[in-house]
Parts: sequence; C-alpha cells; structure tokens
Amino acid sequence: MKTRNFLLLIVFCFSLISIFAGCLNKSAEPTPSPSPTAPLNPKITSISPDSGPSGTKITLLGSDFGAVQGSSQLVFKRGDNKTFEGEIITWSDLNIYTRVPQLMKDTYKVYVIVNEVLSNQVDYELKPVGSGTTCTQCGQ
Repeated sequence: MKTRNFLLLIVFCFSLISIFAGCLNKSAEPTPSPSPTAPLNPKITSISPDSGPSGTKITLLGSDFGAVQGSSQLVFKRGDNKTFEGEIITWSDLNIYTRVPQLMKDTYKVYVIVNEVLSNQVDYELKPVGSGTTCTQCGQ
C-alpha cells in the first residue's frame, strides 16, 4: 500500500512539473501598450467676425482645439502684450464660440493654448460701441 501511495505521489508531482514546465516554455505574446496620444497642434483657420465691440460673440474655426476645453484657453493679446481670456460659450475640436472680453480699442492677436501649445494668431479689431465706453479689465 505504501508503495502504491508513493507511486501516486510521484506521478502527481511529475504531472504538476509537466504542467508548470509547459506554461513556462510557451512564449508569451507581448501585450501591446497603448499608443501615446499625439500632441495636439492647434490651428486657427478663421475668425468671424474679425472686428466689433467688447461683448461680441465670435467663432473661431480650425483644428486640434481638443474635444473639450479642459485647461485650454482662448487669449486676446493687446499690442503692449497684456493678455485677456475670452469667455468660452462652446468648445470643440474644430470650433470655439466665445464672447470678446471687456477691452479697450486696439487690434488684438487672438490665439488658443492647448496643453501648453500655442496656435497661430489671428487679428481681432476691437471697435468701441460709442464714446464714453469704459473698460474695467483693460488696466487703464
């Protein structure tokens, strides 16, 4: 009886060794790593309208703005390099609908910053509504 149990134990051990050896000898297929997302390269192709007073709603068309705004920004840069953010109404990968912030008369460079990457710049000419228009964010 002892010999029989001993033989069963040996067969069982060899079976386990064969199973593990078979698993170890199989070459594992490498798991493909997710491909990194290519960085966005935002580009503005048009701005409409390209002039008007503060509060005007404008549309920027382009590409690679990102599906959602997240931490991205739309910037108006004055001639003295002072910058102002546009009030975003809607944001998508191909267009941005925004309201021009309260600014003083000047021509502004408008651009988008997506993941710290700046787009090209387009001009927006701010025209005052009338004399006596005040600007609370202009720094003047």
